[in-house]
Amino acid sequence: MAGRINQHLWEALDFKLSELLRMDLGVGVAFGLAALALSFTEPDAVVRAAPGAIGVVGVIVGAVIAGISFQAAFMDQAFLRKLRAIESEPVYYLAPFLFTAVLGVISMFALIVMSAVSPEAPEGLIALISAPTALLTTWTIASLIPGLATLVQFVGLKMDALDVPDDVTRPEGQHQTPR
Repeated sequence: MAGRINQHLWEALDFKLSELLRMDLGVGVAFGLAALALSFTEPDAVVRAAPGAIGVVGVIVGAVIAGISFQAAFMDQAFLRKLRAIESEPVYYLAPFLFTAVLGVISMFALIVMSAVSPEAPEGLIALISAPTALLTTWTIASLIPGLATLVQFVGLKMDALDVPDDVTRPEGQHQTPR
């Protein structure tokens, strides 16, 4: 059963490469490279950053869950019929927040490992852990921007839907293509 539930999540996160190669990933890569360099010059600073980052990522995951809840609450039957009529997938509007939540959970695991590392550990080990952790953590933070953009788009769509009758249906013969 858990596998089927996860399958639905992975299907919802079926991003195109162009949707992943955005500014938020660039921010993550930049911070990952900075953490890599800093691991060899100031390893103590890299290790000290982990506990604070855990709190920030935790707040982000909570905010993202609230955003998903906000959107889902406004997907009543009439609105879902309207989305179906225009052949728009409702999960499309949730996907950026779902992605940020998944990225945040992975970041939390990496941050827990990072916070367990001693500042006296070999610099290579600190670099090996801190670079991907910094990438994931800052990517999580920066991915809020595309999520908020989708939220604004969703609100605009809800406004546009006000002018469409609630009992709208797709014209006969048109069937939604499966994802």
